[in-house]
Formats: sequence, C-alpha cells, structure tokens
Amino acid sequence: MRTKLILPALMLAQLLCGQTSDLAAKLLQKEQEVRDLSLQVKYYKTVLNSTRAIRSATFENIRFDLTQVTGSRKDGSLVIGFSYNNVGDTRKTLQCERALLVDMQGNQHQTTLINLAPNGKVIAFDVLPKVPYRGAIIYKKLNYYFPVIRSLVLYIYPKDNISNPSPVVFENVPVIWD
Repeated sequence: MRTKLILPALMLAQLLCGQTSDLAAKLLQKEQEVRDLSLQVKYYKTVLNSTRAIRSATFENIRFDLTQVTGSRKDGSLVIGFSYNNVGDTRKTLQCERALLVDMQGNQHQTTLINLAPNGKVIAFDVLPKVPYRGAIIYKKLNYYFPVIRSLVLYIYPKDNISNPSPVVFENVPVIWD
C-alpha cells in the first residue's frame, strides 16, 4: 500500500517541478525581452531628444542648437552636443577656435576640443544649406559639478575676417550629470 502511494506522489512531484522549471525559463526569457525593449526605448528617446534644441543662437546665417549637455561624475568630463544648420548660401569653411564656459560661481573653463567635422576637426569644409550637421565640445577634468552653465561662448571665425573670431553666446544651459 505504501509503495502504491509513493509512486503517484513522486510522479506528481516530478510533474510540478518540471512545470516550475519551465515557468522559471519563461520568466527569464520575458525578463530578457523587457531589458531589450527598455534599451530600445532609451535609444529612441535619445534619438528624438537629439533634434530638440535646449538653447539656440545664430551667427552669419548658421544656426547653432545645443541638443545635449551631459557630464560624467566618474572622470569629471562634460560633453556638449550641438547641431548646426546653414540657412544661407553654401559656406566654404566654418572654423571654431575655442569654447569658454562660465559656471554659476563665475569660474571659467576653456577648451579647444571642439568637433565640427565628422573627422573630429575644428574646421568644417563645404557647409551646405539646409543640411544639419552635428558637433561636440568636450571639457575634461572638471573639479566640481554644477547644475547650470551660466554662459557658454563659442569663438567662430567670420567669413570676411579670418584673423578675429566672433563670440556665439548661449546662456543658462542645464547640465545632466551621470
């Protein structure tokens, strides 16, 4: 009698354990799908926000739009992503000399790490009209983290006066620190 009860109990236990292992595998699969979809959502949000301007300024028929300002707490770097669009005639060159950042305490930080062209140079050739271009400004080794940039000044060379750069000013730019 005892063996008759043990055999069905073992079969029932094995059946239930088999179902829970299948459920655990399905749960892991669903969790992986959620992670993948979350990464896709984050990517799409980034792409959609990259076209939205935080601050804008115009200089000689070229519109500059700051699209992303993020800082890294790990290495103390600050990356400012921007796009520029020529609204006038084709421009042969666009060159940026330097960028100056003034934080809320009045401290000034200067950098020459400005990428206007896809090859990472500070000069872009043949800037076509109505074509958006992307650029970046990189500040390395900032000692403290500020929530807002009081003033960001780009020094751009005008068409007619190559020896004297003119300032393009952005004010009260919010910073996101990771």
